[in-house]
Amino acid sequence: MLIEVSKDIYRRHFSSDPNPYISEDFISLVENKTDKVVRLMDSNDASMGLIGGLKDNYLCAPFSAPFGGLHYTHEHLSYEVVYDFIAGLKEFLREHGIHKITITLPPDLYQSNMNAKCINAFIRLGFKLLTPEIINWIDLKKFDGNWVKYTVAQNCRKAIKNNLSFHVVTDKQSINEVYMIIFRNREVQGRKIHMTLNDIVKVNTVMPVDFFLIKDHNDESMGAGVFYRGHEKIAQGIFVGDDLDNRSLGIMDLLYSSIYDYYKKMDYDFIDLGSSGLNGEPNIGLLRFKEIHNCAASLKYTFSWSTQDELNATNSENYATKT
Repeated sequence: MLIEVSKDIYRRHFSSDPNPYISEDFISLVENKTDKVVRLMDSNDASMGLIGGLKDNYLCAPFSAPFGGLHYTHEHLSYEVVYDFIAGLKEFLREHGIHKITITLPPDLYQSNMNAKCINAFIRLGFKLLTPEIINWIDLKKFDGNWVKYTVAQNCRKAIKNNLSFHVVTDKQSINEVYMIIFRNREVQGRKIHMTLNDIVKVNTVMPVDFFLIKDHNDESMGAGVFYRGHEKIAQGIFVGDDLDNRSLGIMDLLYSSIYDYYKKMDYDFIDLGSSGLNGEPNIGLLRFKEIHNCAASLKYTFSWSTQDELNATNSENYATKT
């Protein structure tokens, strides 16, 4: 049976985090965006746990992050333990009158074994699978400077010939330039940015945030990137953007190439370059762009379950039986 526990009790059993978005530091940063932080574990088997945000009788994990997922004592838990925990989530919702739960698992890059067992159990237990997001990532251990498409190298040479240069920036003015380039890039393309500069700076208080600029010979900023380092071996791309009027100069190619080299030298194994789409609908151009920059593709899964879904299923079964 799942029970709600205090932060102290929860952390007594789960002292490490499979990904940065279920760490206490990050939870404390965003807990004001939910009515209540709920920490669940099994009263008889403290092998798995879940942190979610409860708002308007809706439990979300995560409640303000690209993914959340589950805590576990080790990634090789038996399937039975995983299945029983997920089954217990439904019972917890029923008993506490919570209408709905949504859980987004981290990409396989972070936990492939647990994902396989969780995904199977979610589906078998009747959770609804939302259209999976396509995410892209680069294996830095395999990256040797050669590109799957020769035009990337050509564009990098073009950028250098045009006197563009890569910079890691830390001063306030430069960080503001990073944000404004990304903001304008999205505005022109009709895409929203859901974080303010202040939001990003706050993240920098709980995990390292890197800010990058591509500048021309006049020191004008033309491309930018924001990346998190919340995992010991995986850097995560949060935002990238460029001056669309000058895209032909090879800005983005130089940016990607330089960022790969930057994290490879820091001994990172992977870069998670995030979703290539929105709400399950792929952005074909963005997906292709990442692929020609040596990125692999995989899926990020979101599952939901509600008491209404259960009621509808029961009514359908009853109707089928009567007819």
